[in-house]
Formats: sequence, C-alpha cells, structure tokens
Amino acid sequence: MNSLPFTKDRAGKITPKILSEQTRFSYDVFPITIAMLIVAISLISYLVWQSINKDHALYWFSVAISVVLIRIMIYLIYKNSDQERESIAWRYAFLFGAYLSAGLICAAAVLFFPQLSDAQKMVFTVLVLGIVSGALPVLATDLKSYTIYLLLNIMPLALMNLANPDIAIKLIGAVTLIFIGMLMLAAYLFNRALLDSMIYRYRSEHLADRLKVANKRLSAANQELEQISTIDELTGTYNRRFFNQRFDEIWADHARQNQSLAALMIDVDHFKDYNDFFGHLQGDLCLKRIASEINAVVHRPRDFVARFGGEEFIMLLPTTELKGAKEIAERIHERIKQLQIPHKVKGSLNQVTVSIGGTTILPSSEYNSEKFLQRVDRALYQAKHQGRNTTVFL
Repeated sequence: MNSLPFTKDRAGKITPKILSEQTRFSYDVFPITIAMLIVAISLISYLVWQSINKDHALYWFSVAISVVLIRIMIYLIYKNSDQERESIAWRYAFLFGAYLSAGLICAAAVLFFPQLSDAQKMVFTVLVLGIVSGALPVLATDLKSYTIYLLLNIMPLALMNLANPDIAIKLIGAVTLIFIGMLMLAAYLFNRALLDSMIYRYRSEHLADRLKVANKRLSAANQELEQISTIDELTGTYNRRFFNQRFDEIWADHARQNQSLAALMIDVDHFKDYNDFFGHLQGDLCLKRIASEINAVVHRPRDFVARFGGEEFIMLLPTTELKGAKEIAERIHERIKQLQIPHKVKGSLNQVTVSIGGTTILPSSEYNSEKFLQRVDRALYQAKHQGRNTTVFL
C-alpha cells in the first residue's frame, strides 16, 4: 500500500496529498466542534461566575471568545483560499488554534479548579472531557497533535483530582486517567480507519487515472493499427483491403436506395519502363506524387481513392452520374499533366501520364458488384489500347 505515490514517501512521512485530505477533513468538521467548545466555555464561565469572581469570569470568558473568533477567522480564510496548494500551512494554522483552546482550558483548570466545590469540580471535569472527546474527529488525523491537545486539557485536572484528599475526587482523577487512555486508543483506531479510507480512495483514483491513460494509449494504438490495416504505406491512399470492405457497403447502400454509383480505374502509363529507366526509388516517388494529385480531386466525404494494385488506383464516387464522373476524370488528367514528371519512353509525350477507365451504374441484384468492377477494368483496357493518356467510359 505504501508503495503508491499518494501514501508515504521514502522517509515514511505522509505525502502532501494525504496531508491535504486530512487537513480538509479537520476543517470540514470544525463547525460542530467549535459549537461544542463555545457551549463548554459558556458553562465554565458560569461556574466561575457563580463560585469565584465575576470579574475573573468575565475576563476569562472574553479571552476565550477571542480565541474562538481567531479560530473561526482561520476557518473562513481557509475556505476561501487555495486549500490544496498550502495544505501544510493550513494544517499548522489549525493546530495553532487548537493549542490556543487547550492552553485556555489548561489555564482555567490551574486558576479556577482548586477554588471550586467538589460538585463543581465534577462538572468542570465532565465539561473538559466533553471538549477533548469532541475534538477527537478533528485532531485525531494527526495522533501526535491530538495527544498534546489531550494532555494539555486533561492532565492538570487529573493530577489535581488525584491530589485531592477526598476519596470520591481521587476516584474521579483515576477515572480521568483511564479515560485518557481510552481516548488515545480511540484516536489511534480512528486515525487508522480514516487514513486507510483516504489511501483506498486515492488508490482507486490512482488506478482509475492509470486505466484512463491505458485506455487512451489503447485507443491510439487501435487507431494506428486500423490506419496500418487500411492505408497503403507507400502512397497514403486506402489499400485494397479497405476498398473491398467499403465497396461492398456502398454497393448495398446504393442498391437499396436505387442511386447511381460511379467508379474510375486509373493506371500510370508505361510505369514499368519508368521504373527500369529511373529506378524503383524514383518510381515510388512518382507514385506518391500521382496519388496525392488524385486524392486532391476528391472533396465529398464518401468519395475515396484506393491503391488497387501496383500502379493502379481506383476511385469510388457514390451518388454520381456519368457527367460528374467525366468531369472528375478530366481534372485528374489536368493535375497529372501539371506535375510535368519527365519520362523517357517512346510515345510517352516525355512526361508521365495516366489512362482512366470509368463507368456508372444503378446497382441491383441482377448486376452484381463483381461485374461492375470488371466493366471498369474493361474500360481501362480500352483506354490503354487507344493510345493511353485518355479516358474511356463504358
């Protein structure tokens, strides 16, 4: 458990994240404990007022209320501050207020307790025990701090009760010591339970964050894998596998909606001769540039280009009539011409050109997708046998 970054550091100290959570918890339950403290202070002041000296009671009460106001002010400033960033400072501020309260009760015990009647001493002792019991959920997040607070409040009373000649008062002193031990045990158990709940909470958050990162990486890996499986590595167009899958979907969709579907088969003229003369590296570069220009003609979301094999590309044009398909073919010829890629083969016009075969059809159950592709291929065949650098539609 402690190996996680939000529990303890290498020196065995609670990390700032847990410390911040402990501090937040103390401030969250502070309003209840401060209300209990005000009640106890009022009752102690009343005892002093009735039994000792009214001026002393008023003076002590005014000091006590000042301490309460200081603690409330610290609480209000904390609630309107950057709590996470300054958690250690706010922890010390909280403990400062708690120790002021403990010093106040300790002073009252030293100054006023010996002068009270036995019955009032019992009441005073019960009030102080109530104060330290109420502070347990607030301060027990730090056992050392709670121990100091506990001893400051109760130890003077316990010792004075034990020193009293009255057996009943001595018994109260002994019970008080036992109660101190019980409170320290309760504080330890509370501290462990609270700390464990925080650790499990942050462990869950930590694991959730790691799972989120892992899912993000997995999603990125899946996207990369999908891209690898659908994109032709050389030209950047879709590959044959993607075309086969997407073509079947588009064909079924157009057959269902009775819409016209067009396709263009594009072949680089004399590409084998180009490779033989310029080399395969230059041939790869040529294919990349041609693929880029063919892709640049595609604008609609459903139109796409795929490398069909070797130097052949196929363009699928959903919901496209013959006129639109011919315009696309003309633009492809024009863009390839503007590339002015040199070629040194007889009949090649001294630059790289393409031949295009095209067709349009209304898909139906009587005319399947395989026949459609065969028709496009025949159109390309005719274009190449008509001298290349041309388009034929069937």
